Amino acid sequence: MQQKKLSVYIPNYNYGHYLKECLEAVFSQSLSPDEVIVVDDASTDNSITVVESFMQKYPNLRLLKNEKNLGVAYSMNKGVAASSGDYIVGTASDDKILPGFFEQSMHLLMQYPEAGFCCSDAIFLEKDKKFGKKLYLNKDPCYFSPQEVLHLFKNDSLTPFIPHTIIVKRKEFLKAGGFIPELKWFCDSFVFSVIAFRYGFCYVPKALTTIRVHALQYGGGGGKRFQDREVIAKTIDVLMNIKYQDVLPMFQKTAGFSQSPWEVFVTILFHKKYWNFLSLKLLRFAFFDLFKRKIMVILPKQLANFIRGIGNGFRWIKLMFRRNKHAS
Repeated sequence: MQQKKLSVYIPNYNYGHYLKECLEAVFSQSLSPDEVIVVDDASTDNSITVVESFMQKYPNLRLLKNEKNLGVAYSMNKGVAASSGDYIVGTASDDKILPGFFEQSMHLLMQYPEAGFCCSDAIFLEKDKKFGKKLYLNKDPCYFSPQEVLHLFKNDSLTPFIPHTIIVKRKEFLKAGGFIPELKWFCDSFVFSVIAFRYGFCYVPKALTTIRVHALQYGGGGGKRFQDREVIAKTIDVLMNIKYQDVLPMFQKTAGFSQSPWEVFVTILFHKKYWNFLSLKLLRFAFFDLFKRKIMVILPKQLANFIRGIGNGFRWIKLMFRRNKHAS
């Protein structure tokens, strides 16, 4: 099978102090990307100097400059539009991909050409603390069909993938509408959810990306309750477009529009036109979310940790079930 072309795009705004590490990680991969595009959103720090120093060594690196600050979604879409790869991957300039990310993800995508994208686990870095996030989707690298993806969504409060870890088919990404700026911090999860419901996805059960967590990152305001509700409502309005009629029933069954299912429930409940998005799955996660925010915080620490342990135990049980299902 002919090797598919891989393009990397990196949106950047005033992250020159992280950009060197980000680019070094990209160019030290065991599988070299065919092109790397940095889209600078009118930075006022040393970002341009950093990129230009790498351009002297790597001829497949390009720099695109926005004349004024236009936002992350605009810069990401600009990077996608400028790319020519069969597969594309966006990495934030303050994040760092880990060894084997391109090679392991692309190897699995070549095994399952029907898949819309490949995702993996991740390591989150908050100040000096590292903590891993395992999706518990399967023990071994695998492919999930659209029907299996629907099941995964029903067992996750948001989405069963981490957007920062995704290498996606460019053609299907564009067909799904790209990053819709009005959806703000949910624009990446939305487009990847559409693709997952249409084509399924691959999964590598290994942390292949390091993601920084800080107040200035895109989506850092996503936890603000009423802003979150505005984004949830806008997402549902977008789904009403005829362009998404094929995946609308899947979204109605799962309603994974926010890390706070309670806010999803409240938003839907107070808008009659959204009532088709009410489901047992949403009710289950919404009231558990409310329990976590209102009750868990006042419980003794040992009891709270015990309850979390039970939750993790259920995730492991589901993992074993999926392993047996894929093995059969």
